[in-house]
Amino acid sequence: MHGGWHSARLRRRLGFAVCGVSLAGLAGSLRIWWDDTATAGVLVSAIGAFVSVAALVTDLVRSDAGTAGLSDAEIRRRAADSLADAVRQQWGAEARLRRLQDPVPLDVEWEPAERRLADHARNIRRHPLLPAPRDSGDEDVIGALPALPSRRLVVLGGPGTGKSVLAIRFVLDRIAGRRPGDPVPVIFPLSGWDVRCTGLRDWMATRLVADYPPLGAAVDDRRSLARVLLDTDLVLPVLEGFDELPRSAQGEAVRRVNAELAADLPLLLTSRREAWETAVTEGDVLTAAEVVELRPLPLDRAAAHLERTARPLRLDDEELGTVWTPVLNRLVRSPESPAARALTTPLMVALARAVYGDTSRDPSELLDPDRFTSAASVEEHLLTAFVPAAFADAGPRAAEAAERRLALLARAGRRRAGGRLAWWELESLLPRTLALYAPGLLAMVALSVLVLPVAVARTASDLAGAEDLASVVAALAGQTIGFAFGAHFLLPPAAGRRGTRFLGRQGLVTVGVSVLLWAGFAWADDLRLGFRFGGVSDGWLPDLFGGCLFAMLFTLFFGIAGLPQRPTPLSLPWSGSAGRASARVCGSALLLGGAWATGLALAGRTGSVWTAPVGTTCAAAGVALLAGATSRAARDSPHPVRAGRVARRFVVGATRGTAAALVIGVSACAAAGLSAVAVTAAKSASAADLAGRRFDGWRFADRHGVRTAVTVRPLRGTLLIPGGGARPVAYPEGARPSDCTLPLLGSRRCVPFTSLRTVFESRGGAVAVRLTLAGGGSVSGRTPAPTVTMSGTKRPVEVTTVAYAANLRSALPPAARGWLAQGPVAGLLMRTLPPLLGAGALIGVVGGCVCGVYRALSVPSDVMRAAGPASSLRTDRTASVTRGGAVALLVGLVCVPLAALPGDRGGLVHVGTQLWLPLGTAALSLSAWGRFTVTRVWLAMTGRLPWRLMTFLEDAHRRGVLRQNGASFEFRHVRLHAHLMGDDPAGGPPLPAQAEVGRPRQSDGGTAADGENLGIGGNGAGRG
Repeated sequence: MHGGWHSARLRRRLGFAVCGVSLAGLAGSLRIWWDDTATAGVLVSAIGAFVSVAALVTDLVRSDAGTAGLSDAEIRRRAADSLADAVRQQWGAEARLRRLQDPVPLDVEWEPAERRLADHARNIRRHPLLPAPRDSGDEDVIGALPALPSRRLVVLGGPGTGKSVLAIRFVLDRIAGRRPGDPVPVIFPLSGWDVRCTGLRDWMATRLVADYPPLGAAVDDRRSLARVLLDTDLVLPVLEGFDELPRSAQGEAVRRVNAELAADLPLLLTSRREAWETAVTEGDVLTAAEVVELRPLPLDRAAAHLERTARPLRLDDEELGTVWTPVLNRLVRSPESPAARALTTPLMVALARAVYGDTSRDPSELLDPDRFTSAASVEEHLLTAFVPAAFADAGPRAAEAAERRLALLARAGRRRAGGRLAWWELESLLPRTLALYAPGLLAMVALSVLVLPVAVARTASDLAGAEDLASVVAALAGQTIGFAFGAHFLLPPAAGRRGTRFLGRQGLVTVGVSVLLWAGFAWADDLRLGFRFGGVSDGWLPDLFGGCLFAMLFTLFFGIAGLPQRPTPLSLPWSGSAGRASARVCGSALLLGGAWATGLALAGRTGSVWTAPVGTTCAAAGVALLAGATSRAARDSPHPVRAGRVARRFVVGATRGTAAALVIGVSACAAAGLSAVAVTAAKSASAADLAGRRFDGWRFADRHGVRTAVTVRPLRGTLLIPGGGARPVAYPEGARPSDCTLPLLGSRRCVPFTSLRTVFESRGGAVAVRLTLAGGGSVSGRTPAPTVTMSGTKRPVEVTTVAYAANLRSALPPAARGWLAQGPVAGLLMRTLPPLLGAGALIGVVGGCVCGVYRALSVPSDVMRAAGPASSLRTDRTASVTRGGAVALLVGLVCVPLAALPGDRGGLVHVGTQLWLPLGTAALSLSAWGRFTVTRVWLAMTGRLPWRLMTFLEDAHRRGVLRQNGASFEFRHVRLHAHLMGDDPAGGPPLPAQAEVGRPRQSDGGTAADGENLGIGGNGAGRG
């Protein structure tokens, strides 16, 4: 454990202190600046209650810990046993898919390598001696490691000689004999190691967390569980593909291994001979390690294996044999023929078994001397024929399409070492521009689906307001741009802990962009008569800026929550029976309640337009919870998490998120308000004096410091009556507020008006409008309009009401706006800043909700033990919909008390009503499933990959072209991968490993190992 600033308790207390001081400062500001003291008092009380409840809940759940009562040794033992189980499932399934047991593995011979490639014999202390080559095979190599006192072995071999199969069999053999507490053998493909930038232990810990995310859990303030297992020697490294390291780094790599791994730690390393010679020459030998070399496969052993795995046939001479019998007889008589020399590696033997497993193909074509002049030409033929043979039963057109699609995936896999095909990484196939803007587009599509019931109920205009097409398009474009910007600059580049440095960067970017956007908003719009959220804008440009700002806020929330730019699969925190039962109960309640509310809205039996989207959101979240509570979904989830720990995660995440979002939100809104005030003041500085003038039907006057603009032309529009004694808000004809009715506010409504006499009145730059309403009507909405009887006829009394004026500025001549708004800058600041500071506070609370939900409901999916990529995709989709629904509902619950507060508060309620639903769809679009959905649609629309992409990949896996590594696919061999890319090294130097920008190169489970024994199934090959 570490003290000082690294103490988790101290950091938690510091976070509470920052949150408390920020909230106290905000409360004081509201007390000073808000004109309505009652509203300010309610807000201050709400802030205090929020802090009190958060602190109380934190104290209640702080004592609950998932590992309470367990010693450090017990935690390590459980983690090691869980890792062993995952590795056994992963490589056991791969061994069966390769048909290593069908009928028996193809053993290869080996021999001790040159002594100059190994350490001194006295360091190895070999006793007993290694078996002689004539007795050797894979089982002897596997048994040689524990026979060595040093328990270290280096296996050398050329391409396709069986190194990968040897590593897999070694791992399975060691796990089969493993006892609790013993080290767990884990394959680490070295192609992903950046030797010069990352230490070996650090890289292995990163690989363990990437391959087995539950090992990323923090054990103390500095180390993950994966690092603890490495530091306590509970992981037996199997370092595969040493030759895939850059040549210039191979010598340094050996020195790093010797320096960072204890000499008594067991170790198995595989490499090509040339690369190991380079490493020994330029670096060092591997300390205390014996070195053996795999020998070429004898032709008689290859022939026996091909005969043993082919269907029995009756030959022309009535003898029983196989399709291979006459071919192998000729090859035995001509051991120097190209085909005989090609069939000296397990890889080519496996390819030959696959290509000619179908009795319609005759392997005698391999004997054609004109067609095959060298062993390389035979190898190229087998690689070329492999994919068509695997898809032969689907027809020639399907086989051709499959080869074209696999070639595309192979070229995309070049960016990842070993060519891993993980569905959450296929986003790299998108054009860069589309990948940047796709999340925003998907969020808008999902939002449209959610509000579809509103449109069906014919209340969409009430929900969105009637705006011109240009403004709608501008708002949508702004949201798309804001999403793209936020996803690139406000989301962390990778998952993991984010330090204060990145949080500071998020704050600086948000403040800077907010200042620019609000300055542009104030320049394009006219804020001189006042500012209110949800007000009427001048043209489409302010809507563009507003949409951009809102979407940027969405990504800020998820960035603070830790959602990375390239998300990985996530699951839900329950996999036990109790957790699933609770999820089913909650899901059923949400589904029934949501369906009931949506039905009421569609039947027109509810007065609130928000009933339909709320019901749809509840129903979607309920369905997702029910799906996540199934036992099938639980297979991809890590160990169950206690309910108390989920609550603790939520409280911790909400508290930290509120503190961070509050500081950033208030700072950004304050700076943005100052920039908007500066631009607005500059626009009002040079207004002409209109006192005593008349034009355009207006009369202007300035009496005793009160400026007025009066017209008697009829002015029509809509009055939003907030209720609670707050000043009404006037909207011009053609513009309708989107929040006329809200829950808990029965007196809130919109009424049409016709003003016979309109007076704009300015006192010190603060402008209000007096409307003389024709037909009267009570603006309170509570009593009928008063009437008077004249000549026996009842006529309504004209009523004058004072309303918010800024929305009616379009009725004024342009010159009159600046003249009316002239006044001290301090007054403009006091009118503009409070709504923005209130928005900053709301940003903090909403950000805390988002962070709390993601902290509580986001658990890394167990991609190693996943039933398959499709299962992992379903789990992430379910988790994404659940989190999106939870975010939307929680933010909605936060906004309900805001709507119930008396007063208008600068239209702050409009911000809340516009935040909660888009935040839910943003959660979907920024998830791994959301990114994959965009990728799949784009590739299908362009004809590059099929619509049912996962079905195609699973079919290729079933046919043996791909292999499954947990939740991802890989090409079965580097030679096959290189051939499909059109860059087959043909046994030469290995393909250069290329790292993805911003993350370590990853290749789970030996993707690029050269010695795989390919066993192909699903295409009719076999013995019948």
